[in-house]
Amino acid sequence: MSFTRAADELCISQAAVSHQIKTLEEALQIKLFKRMTRAITLTGEGAILQRSLVDAFGRIDRVLAQLAQGEGRARKRLTVAVTPAFSSRWLVHRLDRFLAAHSQLEVRLVHTVMHTDLGRDSIDLAIRWGDGKWLGVECERLFGTELLPVCSPALLKDGPPLLEPSDLAHYTLLHEDSCDDWERWFEQAGLAPSLALRGPLIDDSNALMQAALNGQGIALGRMALIRDDLRRGTLVSPFSQTLSTQGAYYMCWRPTRTEQEALTWFSNFLRDEAREQEIEASDLNR
Repeated sequence: MSFTRAADELCISQAAVSHQIKTLEEALQIKLFKRMTRAITLTGEGAILQRSLVDAFGRIDRVLAQLAQGEGRARKRLTVAVTPAFSSRWLVHRLDRFLAAHSQLEVRLVHTVMHTDLGRDSIDLAIRWGDGKWLGVECERLFGTELLPVCSPALLKDGPPLLEPSDLAHYTLLHEDSCDDWERWFEQAGLAPSLALRGPLIDDSNALMQAALNGQGIALGRMALIRDDLRRGTLVSPFSQTLSTQGAYYMCWRPTRTEQEALTWFSNFLRDEAREQEIEASDLNR
């Protein structure tokens, strides 16, 4: 959204960029940009063209990378964008099974808390948390999860007893992004939501769980990601009351992507692991 920055990246003048855009618009007989006093924005036609070009450049980049390695000896590579929490608490514990079955495949995990543009950086697949309603991507639900109050056992050993939910007033509450989840949890327990309005806000669920493991307070953890911690006893739950969530984990890919054997292998692996987790969770709840 800046001819000046585009010129810097291309090592040409700003006037040259502007001239080329004007020539392109004249050739296509459409406007690609809305020009304002201090900014430019894409028109609807410009946005359509931008999405197609990003996808095309991404595919060109992958082919060039294969040719640079030597087509005959190039290993298949799959690049997956994933949040740090999902990666460290769910995916990497299962990844060895996938790699053992597909030793010829190179898997590259890109960790980010942002919704990565799948047309950029040759991202083949992203795993996102949310409602699955994102523009420009195809999505498939993997699994949802409930939230459960958890903390370090050392915190309970040294602190006041937690016999009733109201006893949480004596402890620091750890929040992910906002106080909303704790407010809903207290309301569900029949208490004033205002009890939740204290404690630090942490914008990454991985850092949130680490703070809980370090004994810094009590957090609402995503059960699908903390089952191993609960089994090991590194996290404990003072109350069994869970909170349902509207979000879930989704696999996401570009609608225009070409079918890749590696992507099919990995998406099937994720489906199988998600199915096993659902069965395990069902058995635990019986």
